Amino acid sequence: MKNKKIVLLGLVAFLAFALTACIFESDEDGLSNWLSDQGMPSSYKVQTLNIPDLSIASAEVFLDTFPTSADYQAVLGHTANLSHDLVLDIAFMPDSGFMKSLSESDTAGAYLSLFWLRPLYTSENYPSDSLPVEEDLKLNLSWKLDTGSGKKFLDSISKVADTTWYRSLEKWTADGSADTVYAVNHAAGDTSIRMDLPAALLEDLKKARGAIHLQLRLSAPEAKHLYRFYGDASNYPPIFAPYADSLNFLNPAPTPFRMANVVKNEEECKECLVLHGGVFDSLVVELPSEPILKALSEFYGDEFPYSDGDKNDVRQTVILAQLTMSRDDSQGESELGLPIQVVAGSYVDSADKKIRRMESYLLNNEVILESGHPNLIFHEGDSLTLQLTEGARDFINKASDGRSMKFIMRMGYPFLQEKDTTYATYRTADGDTSYLRLSYFDYARYDFSKAMENPVTLKLWLASKRGDK
Repeated sequence: MKNKKIVLLGLVAFLAFALTACIFESDEDGLSNWLSDQGMPSSYKVQTLNIPDLSIASAEVFLDTFPTSADYQAVLGHTANLSHDLVLDIAFMPDSGFMKSLSESDTAGAYLSLFWLRPLYTSENYPSDSLPVEEDLKLNLSWKLDTGSGKKFLDSISKVADTTWYRSLEKWTADGSADTVYAVNHAAGDTSIRMDLPAALLEDLKKARGAIHLQLRLSAPEAKHLYRFYGDASNYPPIFAPYADSLNFLNPAPTPFRMANVVKNEEECKECLVLHGGVFDSLVVELPSEPILKALSEFYGDEFPYSDGDKNDVRQTVILAQLTMSRDDSQGESELGLPIQVVAGSYVDSADKKIRRMESYLLNNEVILESGHPNLIFHEGDSLTLQLTEGARDFINKASDGRSMKFIMRMGYPFLQEKDTTYATYRTADGDTSYLRLSYFDYARYDFSKAMENPVTLKLWLASKRGDK
């Protein structure tokens, strides 16, 4: 392995993971230090318990299709059975002279310029075979157009909260719409795409008087790609440009003051356990409590759950919990062709309130070096391992109230260093930057239906306070 110089940003995380890596190895001193850091006596003996053949008690997918902000990054198109519409909210007050020229001109028009998200498309980590793209993009444009009196009207629009505006997009009723086809030729050096807007919208603009509020929605449900652009809050916002002739443009050209993406789920199987990347999908999984408690009782030789005292069973602490399930990458599709990390969160008690807490990830260096991080999909192997330490600890300590062990799964970022144990961005000996993950989501799709039909294995690392154990 090359010598590495850890950059400051990743140093703290690296040191924390280095302390925990010894759990998987034979460094007793390192383990003692880690136990001490967690407030546990170093005399605790750490034992492992393997609980195989657990059948999933229940699994349910939740897809949040509530419109989301596209102020910084915007997507348009179709991929992985999801369509992504783009809505732009534009308000401006053109002078009467320009509007008179616009209404009287036979050569008037309007176009929309969208700027490609260059940091993604020019990244050395972006798959080179994903560009160039050539496609006849069938686009539906629909719009709402309102007018009012001057600054007071514009102020009233700006005072509408973003969440209120997002909610209004779920029941979109357009004033007009038109279908058109654009020839998209996205070569590596292209910076923008220009879309000439339909004549029907131009006619509505010609009739406008006073301040203008235009909401423009772009939809491309048959697109072969998902296109990514800068949003309105970036340095390269979309430009809406009406013109009366080749020299007479509305100046300055308006830009949206907010944008949103609206997702439509086109999955045909509503019962399938499908996760999508880039959106707020979550797969909620429940493990059966009885076989876990039975295995613990047999392992320790006493009662589980423990019902005396305050009903918190603290005779042992879960140092680490790993759940391993089968996976089949043929049940998924990805756009960028990179491994994707699956992140997990557990439902735990906090001040007598059940909350969801995302799990920390501890490194198993030996496994990573041999076969890569175990929590990846679209990767070698046929299994997926998630760490559920906080969830298992909470479940075992408080199982007397009849709770089950419940957790969520989500798709994380595409992974770039699947066999690197540094788990941080760092500088190589040659001075190059090695990135851990791509900073942009892959809008991928993965069906866990078959995986949830198969048994799973729960492995526990337990520090016990039972006598000499």
